[in-house]
Amino acid sequence: MLAVAATGQAQGPRRLNPMIALHEKGLPVLGITHPAIVVGGRGTPTPAPAPPSLMEAARETVAYKFSDFAYDNYSAANAERFLGYMAAMLAAGGSMSSHAFISKIPIVHADPDAATARIVEQLNAGHAGIIMQEVESADEVRTALAAMRFKSRGGTRPDEGIGLAAAYWGLSEAQYREKADPWPLNKNGELVLWAIVESKKGIANVREIAAVPGLTVVTVGAGTLGGVFSTTGADGQRLRDQAGFDAGVAGILAACKEFKVPCSYPANNPAEIEKLMAQGFSVFTMQARNGAGFEAIATGRRLSGRPVPAGF
Repeated sequence: MLAVAATGQAQGPRRLNPMIALHEKGLPVLGITHPAIVVGGRGTPTPAPAPPSLMEAARETVAYKFSDFAYDNYSAANAERFLGYMAAMLAAGGSMSSHAFISKIPIVHADPDAATARIVEQLNAGHAGIIMQEVESADEVRTALAAMRFKSRGGTRPDEGIGLAAAYWGLSEAQYREKADPWPLNKNGELVLWAIVESKKGIANVREIAAVPGLTVVTVGAGTLGGVFSTTGADGQRLRDQAGFDAGVAGILAACKEFKVPCSYPANNPAEIEKLMAQGFSVFTMQARNGAGFEAIATGRRLSGRPVPAGF
């Protein structure tokens, strides 16, 4: 990573966002789910256990230094607790440069107002970018880009309310406003925008989606697409159209290559990383924070000639 940073300084601005530093060098980006900070979901016993300690979660996050980003589950329901987690991250020595956060927003075409409001919330919480779900048109991407840009830059994001984000980035508010702009739309920007394609309409329009200036990554929504390319048989069993699924994934990857946009696919173990990298995918989210996930990151770093954590 030091070698990448040094080269980046020689060729352009010093990067705060570790993902962009890697994109600029054509290297894979490897992320992992952040530690749990809330209790809930199916199967939660009654009474529910006490929520995890925010400081303990922050210290665990900071201690793991080999992922390029942390995928989190920010939502309106856990917003207050997430802000407390970010304060704990600051106290534990975390920063955007060492532990960049990125998370999903609501589907833009389903509720544009909710999606754009969430973009502002998440960026004001210190996120390094956003992930769009179920993207089906280029206009949705343009809407998200506008919401990511400050009003002073011609976007719709308010210029106020950025104190926590600026602190996590290690900047003054004025410096943050200068840096917090989508890359590569702004070559000096430090925010990233991912678009998940996970419907037949999205696949049909993937070329126009991938062509939008300012889109950083196109992601294959493999889990959702598995359901999209399935039907229920007469016996009630789900039947998967594997040929259709494979063709859809191939179409997404082809659009990424045509428009030179990094392509992402979920992965959770070393074998998946090796297979996907050979196919041309270069951005990966380990959706389980466990030994296999850590091994997958080590494998991806090794295959791309990056330093590997001691002990792997």
